[in-house]
Amino acid sequence: MVNVDSNGIPIAPDSLRLYDSYAQDPPFALLFTYVWVSAASVCILLALPRLLRSLGNGRFIAGIRGVAWNYRASPDYEPITASEKGKQAAIPAKRGMGPVDWLRGVITATATWSLYSPPYLRLDIGQLVVLFGYLAILLYCITKDAQLINNANRAGFLAVSQLPLLFLLATKNNVLALLMGRGYEKLNFLHRWSGRAVFLAATIHGSLWIRNHLRLNASLTAEKELRGLTAYAVLCLMVLISLKPIRNAAYQVFFVSHIIGFVTFFILICHHTPYAQPWIFPAIAFYGLDMLLRFLRFRFKPATLSATDNQMSMITIDNCDLGWVAGQHVRLRILLGTHVFESHALSICNAPASITNISSSHGQILLGVRAVGDWSRAINTLALTASNPEECCEDKVKKRDVMVMIDGPYGGISFDPGRYEHVLLVAGGAGITFTLGVLDDLVGRIVKGRRGGERTRKIQFAWCVRSFGCIRWFESQLEDIAAAAARDPSLELHMTFFVTCLCDPEAVPDIANSEVTIEKPSITGLLHEFVSGAAHGTGGVGVATSGPESLVSEARNSVAKLGIKGARLGGIALHTEVFSL
Repeated sequence: MVNVDSNGIPIAPDSLRLYDSYAQDPPFALLFTYVWVSAASVCILLALPRLLRSLGNGRFIAGIRGVAWNYRASPDYEPITASEKGKQAAIPAKRGMGPVDWLRGVITATATWSLYSPPYLRLDIGQLVVLFGYLAILLYCITKDAQLINNANRAGFLAVSQLPLLFLLATKNNVLALLMGRGYEKLNFLHRWSGRAVFLAATIHGSLWIRNHLRLNASLTAEKELRGLTAYAVLCLMVLISLKPIRNAAYQVFFVSHIIGFVTFFILICHHTPYAQPWIFPAIAFYGLDMLLRFLRFRFKPATLSATDNQMSMITIDNCDLGWVAGQHVRLRILLGTHVFESHALSICNAPASITNISSSHGQILLGVRAVGDWSRAINTLALTASNPEECCEDKVKKRDVMVMIDGPYGGISFDPGRYEHVLLVAGGAGITFTLGVLDDLVGRIVKGRRGGERTRKIQFAWCVRSFGCIRWFESQLEDIAAAAARDPSLELHMTFFVTCLCDPEAVPDIANSEVTIEKPSITGLLHEFVSGAAHGTGGVGVATSGPESLVSEARNSVAKLGIKGARLGGIALHTEVFSL
């Protein structure tokens, strides 16, 4: 029996019907877009509490600003006596495990287990689940009812449909990350893999079309084909230069090639097919929004460079009272020297003026720069070759006044340490620039704010360095924080410095409630020893780690191994900062 339409015209069976790529493939590109937009919307809804906290702590303020002419130093404060300790907000006693508590425990344990990072992958289980879900939806949309062997347009449609998401995840002012109350760097892994997914789809599209041309002895010299091949060559070059070894060895080459590459790619792909244009305009809009917001955040500020040795430089930026919170970072450009066109991300080492305990940083931002690359070594050289050494040597620290351009703030710690009774801060090398700011903020809020809701009773601060002399980089700041914490008997702060090399042993500083251990720390052992003092059902444990990838990966796995125990302690939170390109 022959099927006919409403006009009585016979309808060809599906087996004889020609595959119309331009009618059947675009809906799958739209399906992919609907899926990732829906998934992002769900993540935003789940992160709504974090978003509200971000609004409350100033994370959304448009740039750093100063009010130096109105600045008043924080008033002196008296120590909290033992009799006042009982008047402070007490942590409510834990009741029996009800259904809500049981469900919360399961969610906490699941979230904890998702932090496990398999060897060599540089991604944790949670990130891998997101990545596999992304690739599964992409491959489904490419292959579902498609005739790729004879017509590979579907893969091409899916390649260009990923461009809006790729650019959304690439921007520093990442709208998705902002609405989730997170820093852009936490979604950067997905940007890297979405770029590889674009390359995968483009490779499927291009290789199958080339195969068909060769099979049919057709020419590849037509204008459309040449533009497509050129666009694919540009994409291959961008992927190659984005590989980690090349990115680490020549970051500026990577950055400049990315800018030139995507502009060239957009021009070529628009001339290759008009179906790419609807997907390119949203990508350009996301990039344009990022540039606009960064322009609004740019600030030119006077700053002072200083250095006590050839390994660490300190940058003090004046008139920066408002618009940032501890744990955030800025992108800094020094308007002096041969590297004036380079900007680098640096963590803020102190808390805002109303909170900080560091005597030398009121109304200022303090940044630390470890001399490990061309730019950081040039900064150190500028600091050591002070323009007027006679005026700078009273404290044996040379200083140089410069102008800087800052862009930010960005990022920040993903949980409030003050909501947890036990807080563990672990830093490796230059990672202290992040944990020091968090420590300063937490102690200042407790001591100066007389516990305005902060539940923290015990803080363990651990720093792993190569030599004893490295501890002197931040000796004065740590001394100020330790002295402030000692005035509050309800707060226990202990510092441990792990030294891995017997270098400069006479440089051990005398900091209250601190000890120096000549060994490499075990994060697992450190965490288990720390939580062993936390009773079940208490205010939970917060862990923040900053440093090289190996240290951060060990911290993730150590927290993941706690499993259900983390839920029994009242919950466990983890924030990591990786110092890498």
